[in-house]
Amino acid sequence: MAKKYDEHPLSKLSDEELDQILAHYDSNYSAKNKENIKHRTHVKKKEPIVLAAFSKRKLLIVAVLILFFLPVGTYVAAKLWEITVEKQDYRLTTKIDKPKNQQPDTGNYRLVADYVPKYFTVHDSMQGLSFHEEIDLSGEEEEFIEAVSNERAISFTLYELDKKDTITDDYVKDSKEIPLKDSSAYMVEKIDDLQGKQATIVRKFFEKQNKFVELNCFGDISEKELVKILNNLYLKNVATKEEATFVTDYMSSDDFAEKIEKISEGLEPTMLDVNNKNELVQLNEPINTIDIYGTPIEEVTVTKVTLSDTIAPKPLSILNEKIKAGSNDDDTFRPEWNKKGKLKPIIATEYLRGDGKHTLSKELREFEIQPKYLEVEFQVKNISEKTIDYENYIQVTRFVRQGSSFTDLPIEKTLVRKILSDPVDPYRVLNTPAYPLPTTVGKFVDDIFEEEVEPNPIEPGETGTFTVSYILAYEDYSNLFFNLNSHIPGNRYVQLTQ
Repeated sequence: MAKKYDEHPLSKLSDEELDQILAHYDSNYSAKNKENIKHRTHVKKKEPIVLAAFSKRKLLIVAVLILFFLPVGTYVAAKLWEITVEKQDYRLTTKIDKPKNQQPDTGNYRLVADYVPKYFTVHDSMQGLSFHEEIDLSGEEEEFIEAVSNERAISFTLYELDKKDTITDDYVKDSKEIPLKDSSAYMVEKIDDLQGKQATIVRKFFEKQNKFVELNCFGDISEKELVKILNNLYLKNVATKEEATFVTDYMSSDDFAEKIEKISEGLEPTMLDVNNKNELVQLNEPINTIDIYGTPIEEVTVTKVTLSDTIAPKPLSILNEKIKAGSNDDDTFRPEWNKKGKLKPIIATEYLRGDGKHTLSKELREFEIQPKYLEVEFQVKNISEKTIDYENYIQVTRFVRQGSSFTDLPIEKTLVRKILSDPVDPYRVLNTPAYPLPTTVGKFVDDIFEEEVEPNPIEPGETGTFTVSYILAYEDYSNLFFNLNSHIPGNRYVQLTQ
């Protein structure tokens, strides 16, 4: 050997010098071992503990013996020597990380999607999670319609599922099970009662939480992408209900029909006596509205009614500005008009209603309908003792004459306008309350189109004058009525047309 071992007192050597010495004894991996030990262990300082009584001489002899038989022993021996010389006692322990305390299950869950395809924008709120594809709104009308038709989107709805519940679907065209990495999902393709294709439904179940998520998928989204989304979709336990995703109780089609039946039990069709002035009046005749206690609130008098093929200039200007602003009233039958506001005819299809489950609606005939612009001027007098903030939204509906009474339209048949370019809602029902026209242009706020509604306070004894307008699409425009019962009790109507 180049140098004797005892010529280098170990207590005076640094770690680097110690490694140089070990290199002479074919311990070329000792430095790696040292780093390993440093990484895996920690030294916890304690009060002096006597583990064994060793003199320095005995300790050095043991270290030298170990050095010849096991290179790793050299490092340990050196550290034992160093500890003894510094007159400090330490206990060498292996570090074992304790598992972090997991948050107890609160019963509140947030739906989390860790994978989102690049072409999607995410909207995540308490109400739910959704992906949508941004489309160009600046192109020509044909390009816009095509873009909307091909737009891809996914809406996620979280449902509560009791163990007694069974998921059922009506009008199923095709279904399949989709294997996932830790479970399965189920894909269902459906048609509606008019044989139109609906959004593809995909469901993933979270049995431990008694919940499932339903994906309504629009547009061309590949199954490969759906599988990747589903594999990275999970429920995250959160502390409070405010942080959780809103959960909806699951209701099958049979449950829904039963609930509607219970709501409507005992309700008869509306029957208006022509001679009952408390329920039905004509133009320039006042009629009172009441609160839940039967106390009169307002006195409403319709003074003028205009029914025309052409939209008036002011509402026409607002409609055109709204279209430029990018608003899209998908809940309407999409009326069309020329530059002067003249409404264009539409093709309506009459159907005999199916039962909603076993039979589809049967197409009877197609014919042309001329939409109409309806404008109503009316006065509202406050006959209560408090100031009222009047909302000038009133439904317009149509009844049929039966002898000396008016009653609801028969429900066996329905009128529909087909808009097959709209993949979401290709069939627009026409015999519904008239479509009220906006009074302001509005603007987009956080992806939601908002219209500013000005307050209309009316002091006790004072009268306010208002004008409202609508676009209607009926086969017959006789017997139109102002329905004053939208927000208040009672049976109060004003006949607008004969």
